[in-house]
Amino acid sequence: MIVLHRLIRLLVVLVVVTFLSFVLLNLLPGDPVTQILGLSATEEARAQLRQELGLDQPLLVRYLDWLGGLATGDFGTSYITRMPVGSELAERLPVTLELLVAAQVIALGLAIPVGVAAARRAGRALDQALTALSFALLSTPVFVLGVLLILVFAVTFQVVPATGWTPISLDLGWNLTSVILPAVTLGAGQLAVYARLLRTDLIATLQEDYITLARARGLSPRRILWRHALRPSAITLITAVGLNLGALIGGTVIIETLFGLPGVGRLIVDSIFSRDYLTVQGGVVLISVGYVVVNFAVDLVYAAVDPRIRRA
Repeated sequence: MIVLHRLIRLLVVLVVVTFLSFVLLNLLPGDPVTQILGLSATEEARAQLRQELGLDQPLLVRYLDWLGGLATGDFGTSYITRMPVGSELAERLPVTLELLVAAQVIALGLAIPVGVAAARRAGRALDQALTALSFALLSTPVFVLGVLLILVFAVTFQVVPATGWTPISLDLGWNLTSVILPAVTLGAGQLAVYARLLRTDLIATLQEDYITLARARGLSPRRILWRHALRPSAITLITAVGLNLGALIGGTVIIETLFGLPGVGRLIVDSIFSRDYLTVQGGVVLISVGYVVVNFAVDLVYAAVDPRIRRA
C-alpha cells in the first residue's frame, strides 16, 4: 500500500512539474526555429519548420503528445541535434551520477567524524573551530569555492585538471582527478550542514536517560557514543541527505558548467538557451524521478535505523 501511494505521488509530481516547466519554457522569448534557421530566415521557411517540428500545434496538444510518448518510454527527439532525447540523457547521466555520489561520499565521510568530535567536545575550542569552519563553508557560494579550488589546486599546484572529464571506463586514475574538485565543491556546503545537524542531535541524545544508564553500567564513552548514541541521532541526518539531493542536483548545473563536465545539468542549461524544449523536459523528468525515489529510499532507511518507526 505504501509503495502504491508513492507511485501515485510520483505520477502527480511528474505531471505537475513537467507541465509547469513546459509552460515556462514556451513563455521565454525565442523558439527552436530561430535557433535552427537564424534571424534571416524567410517566413515560409520558418512556417515549414514549425510544422515539421509540431510547433504549430497548441501548447496543451504538444504537451499531451509528449506525455503520451513518455508513457511508452519515448522522450522525444531533440529539435536541435535531431537525436533521441533518451539517448542524450543516457550518455550524460553517468557523469552526473558519479558527481552526486562522490559529493555525498565526501560530505558524509567527513561530516560524521567532524560532528561526533564536535559533540564530544561541545563548547570547547575544537567545537568552536569546527563551528566557524561550518559557517564559512555555508556562506561561500559554490561558484566562488569552485574558482578558489581551481586557482589553488589546478593553477598554482597543478595537481588536478581545472576542467574536462575522463570516463571511468577509460582511466580510473584520471577519472578520479577530474571528479575530485567538482565533488569537493558540490559537497562542501552539505558537509557543513550534515556536521552541524549530527552535532546537535548527538548532544541531545547523550543527555537521554538510557545513555546515563549505559554510563552507570560502566560502558566506555567510545562504545556509548558510536553504538548507542550515533544511531538514533542519525534520523535528522538521513532526512537532510534525502532533502538535500534536490540542492545537489541543482548545484550540478553550476558545477558542470564551471568545470566543463558533460553531465545532465549542463545539457539542461544548453538546451534552455537553445530552446530545445523536449530535451529540457527529459532532464526535468529524470531529476523529478530521482528526487522522489531517493526520498522513498529515505523512508525505508528510517525503518532500518529506528525500529520504532516499523512498529508505528
